[in-house]
Amino acid sequence: MTVEGLPFLVSAPGKVIIFGEHSAVYNEPAIAASVSSLRTYMLVSQSSDDSIELNFPDIKFDHVWKRKELEMVLRETQLLAEARNDTKNLNNVLVDKLNVILEPLRESLHYHAAFCFLYLYCCLCPEITNVKFSVKSTLPIGAGLGSSASISVALSMAMLRLGGQLLDKPVLEAADKACINEWAFIGEKCIHGTPSGIDNAVATYGNAVLFQRSADGNTSFRFLERFNEMNIPMVLTYTGIPRSTKTLVSAVRDLSEKYPKIVSDHIIRAMGELASESESILNSGSTDSDANYQRLLDLVNINHGLLVSIGVSHPGLEIIRSLSIEMNIGATKLTGAGGGGCAFTILNKDTPNDEVEKFKAQLSKQYKYLSFTSDLGGLGCCMSHTLSLDQRKTVNPLFDNEATVKEKLNEALLPGSKKVSLSWIY
Repeated sequence: MTVEGLPFLVSAPGKVIIFGEHSAVYNEPAIAASVSSLRTYMLVSQSSDDSIELNFPDIKFDHVWKRKELEMVLRETQLLAEARNDTKNLNNVLVDKLNVILEPLRESLHYHAAFCFLYLYCCLCPEITNVKFSVKSTLPIGAGLGSSASISVALSMAMLRLGGQLLDKPVLEAADKACINEWAFIGEKCIHGTPSGIDNAVATYGNAVLFQRSADGNTSFRFLERFNEMNIPMVLTYTGIPRSTKTLVSAVRDLSEKYPKIVSDHIIRAMGELASESESILNSGSTDSDANYQRLLDLVNINHGLLVSIGVSHPGLEIIRSLSIEMNIGATKLTGAGGGGCAFTILNKDTPNDEVEKFKAQLSKQYKYLSFTSDLGGLGCCMSHTLSLDQRKTVNPLFDNEATVKEKLNEALLPGSKKVSLSWIY
């Protein structure tokens, strides 16, 4: 069945962990926030030949599945209904059947993207055909910034809309976002196996969330309702240094077992206290108080120091921190697993823009780091109405050209920007 209302766009942001990485593993609270200017954009458009297509040039993946290739799964209507009714777990029978189809990709880097795509398609819009999903991202892929969750949220939105469960209307209501988040969690399970649910929650709802895992493995969330009023300026820097989250988490566990009174009883617990202490600041709805803002910067510095003490920083991350101190522009902390990856710098109040640009330029010129200026928090997932002919003239070239730079995407499409004419639904 073909579909009306094409083409349209969907989008979802990435995230940073502000406080509590590593300590969250030990059931301490942590806080994560969206980075609204680093986003996944997905164009859903008409294709041909009774097929569906996923085009994702950032990972050099473009694949077309003919309807007849998927028939062995799509004819199992009872199985698909069972999978559709369970938004907590993957359906093992459906997983096995999709793995037969995906066998040629089994050993490739593209397998998890294809698996997530087909699982959500089979559950949410299996009757739809002749549709192309084109993905562009301003998020660095594999940098610990929630790129997979951002993509899972975008896919879930697109397929819920194609399946008629998400309507083209003025706003996304609470029930809509809850449904998107549930299916994005399933998408994350396709990619990661046992996700916490944090990344997809932030990509769906935006702004910031305090989360804490309990002893039974469940994770509780508390959204910081006034965080979107804060407008905290930040530079996010990606070192490009590869790291293994699994290895880093394991090393911290070894250290905590070797020195439990020091690491577990004091350092890890102090990280949790930092997250709790910061909640009142981050949910105050204002950065007008100089004292409160300085407390936030202090907590960022302390948390970074604690992370250094358990061995998860890296000389490449310390370069960023040292430069921010030398230039006196703000407080810098690693975010995510550490060992490379990313760091963010919360800027001092009234830091001149030319100083920020010098900071970014020096990191780029000397170390080839990528830096992005953004406010912390901001809009979560959103979608467009059906694109008009004039809008298609702007949007289509962005997705047709593989070399489209990230700045061009945000200039034309960034949700919430006063410079963007496209009307987003959120």
